[in-house]
Amino acid sequence: MNDKRLIEGLASSVGDLPTHVDVIGLQRCSLDDLQRRTKRFLSLVGDKERRSLDRGDWVAQNDHTVVYLPQGAYAIFYHASGAMKYVSGLAPMEALFERVESRALLTKLVNDAAQKLSLHEWAGPNDHIAFEHLWQMKAQAADRQGNVSEVVLCRIVGAYRHFVGGIPVLGGASVAVKLAGNGALDSMSVHVRASASETLDKAKILPPEMAARQVSGQLGSLLGHSKDALPRDVIESQTMQFGYLDLGKRKAQRLLAPAYVAHIILRHKQERQAYRFAVSASEKSYLPIYQGGHEALPTLSRSAHALNGSQFVGV
Repeated sequence: MNDKRLIEGLASSVGDLPTHVDVIGLQRCSLDDLQRRTKRFLSLVGDKERRSLDRGDWVAQNDHTVVYLPQGAYAIFYHASGAMKYVSGLAPMEALFERVESRALLTKLVNDAAQKLSLHEWAGPNDHIAFEHLWQMKAQAADRQGNVSEVVLCRIVGAYRHFVGGIPVLGGASVAVKLAGNGALDSMSVHVRASASETLDKAKILPPEMAARQVSGQLGSLLGHSKDALPRDVIESQTMQFGYLDLGKRKAQRLLAPAYVAHIILRHKQERQAYRFAVSASEKSYLPIYQGGHEALPTLSRSAHALNGSQFVGV
């Protein structure tokens, strides 16, 4: 498929680019290192929540370890990546917000919590972690007569992005902080790989048009339109980002290398599909980005979220 409008839309959405980017080595952490890291993680959470999280049952599985904590709480860390998650044990409809507040107030609430949780501790000396997006989880009910209740705000989630040398690490949220209505921490995940701060190579960055053509071709193959352009009214949106690529919490990774990540939403009648593709941003491919096949994830909008290859999975 050679859809000119799709390619131009993807390429124009990238913005300014560096000519070269460092390929950076990542630390290889032993299981003992990951356990110490998780204990530090739980200590920071415990300090913020004013509860003791230093005692738990550590149960190792094939690729992750679960820490069972008091009052139904638990934590999990993944052996391949070092990604960590804490879940407080709150019931889904427990501790709701009294009212739907303004986005500005909710953003301040989650950023204040993030500061108390010392998110900066997970960034290296040349890194930083920045707020990216606020998500609101709401609920509404209706009876058999069609009477609809007011919308209830259940949880808010602050998503944060890890930057290395000013370049974002693309994938799922680097850090996600979920709060209940009383300000209590419902859950928190940290997926920030430890950098060795060692430059392994200097990669020359390819122009975004080349990446956009690759994405167009892969989308065409996926949809079975390798020779035909997509109808003009099918493409709802297309954006592409540049940054370092993270392979996901269940994948080991020895380095950070530049990539383009494209997000494409297609709509046909009532059907809506969202696709995500990752392609190398340099002539030399440093990471195993699989180019064939995809994974479909159904959502509430009946969309299929296709990841370009099993190697690129969000946390």
